[in-house]
Amino acid sequence: MSASTALARSGRHLGLPEAAAIVDPSPRADYARVLARRNTVAVAVTTPDNPTRAHPSADTSGYGHTVVHGGGLGLTGRRLRSLGVRAVLAGSPRGIALAERLADALDLPADPATVLRRCDRGEQARVLAQAQVNVPCTWRTDQLTTALAWWRICTLPAVLLLPAAVGVPAPPVLCRSSGEITAAWRQMRRTAHIHGGTGHLVLREHLPGRRYTVHSLTHPAPLSGGEPVHTVTDLWAHSHTTDGILDRVNLLPRDGMLARALSRYTLRALDILGVRAGPSRCHLLYEPGRGPLLLSAATAADTSPADEALHAATGIDRLGDALDTVLPPAAGTGHPSARRHLVRVRLHARHAGTTDPDRVAALRALPTVVHDTLMPGALVEPTTSSQCAVGEVVLSHQSGQAIETDYRHIRRLEATGLYIPGGSR
Repeated sequence: MSASTALARSGRHLGLPEAAAIVDPSPRADYARVLARRNTVAVAVTTPDNPTRAHPSADTSGYGHTVVHGGGLGLTGRRLRSLGVRAVLAGSPRGIALAERLADALDLPADPATVLRRCDRGEQARVLAQAQVNVPCTWRTDQLTTALAWWRICTLPAVLLLPAAVGVPAPPVLCRSSGEITAAWRQMRRTAHIHGGTGHLVLREHLPGRRYTVHSLTHPAPLSGGEPVHTVTDLWAHSHTTDGILDRVNLLPRDGMLARALSRYTLRALDILGVRAGPSRCHLLYEPGRGPLLLSAATAADTSPADEALHAATGIDRLGDALDTVLPPAAGTGHPSARRHLVRVRLHARHAGTTDPDRVAALRALPTVVHDTLMPGALVEPTTSSQCAVGEVVLSHQSGQAIETDYRHIRRLEATGLYIPGGSR
């Protein structure tokens, strides 16, 4: 069973489920709105606010009921059962483990014993390597002495230090010595504990290959004892600047050799990780000579500013399609046949300042721009990492050349006054 999803057993309940529970709902996955269109009650499952945790409280706006899980699975399970909950999904990576345990408490298909496979980088690397699937060399531990001992014997020229839990908002730190690992360890471990609930970190070999994101859906086995059906829905290629900052993300054509190789790898990984239903997203790296390598996987949906354009271009509905794997499918879904190019452009500022309203208007007037997250006159800070981009612009068009022309125009606007100097916070 997926850590983030659960279906009522076949035949137990007929018709549309009365309610669906979303564990740790996030504004990045607005299931409440989509469930309302299905006439299904949305139940938010949250945990008590903890003053030692820095992450924001779960977003429960739009949910019909909110259930606070205080640690007793039996009590929370009875409350969800009384609300008619027939399916459980994680609203964010942080909710994956609890969603799995609650599904099990509700007598829904679940496998809480293997939940780390669906939300922990270190465990994912371990089980895939055990199954003889290529992965980066990885070590998971919560002890600095153990990490340093592994570093001394691994003979790698460089490693990335990052949280084991998927979804923790911490950029990886590149380390080339025991001293650099030691210097970064305490802060990284603190961030992992605050945002992920565990102090486990991973050391992973640093590889220069290009990054990709693969989104997939898994429908449960149609027959008892059968195998689930995994489907790759969309693949995205990441491009970075020379200093490692994310520059743009391109929707990959599904018929290319690279896309097929990434898809085959992902489908095999989903089986090994034990995904049984629901949405998944895998972050991969492709290294010549080794092929695709899994960096992380999470069985929780994640939306982006490009989702509306993605739906218009391909018919993919990120949250609606995810719900179709755990609820009776919604009617009236169509898939446009026209092939369109789709690019997410990340905006970067070299200095603090404000966005120039005239140039924002000029950017929005470009023929392939379909969405942006800019605010005219808004304060901006210098872009120092992929996590602090000024914003994002979504380009969509049938002509790839038209998109490239507008992409170059956007970079010229950035270089010639899109950000007015001054106005630092």
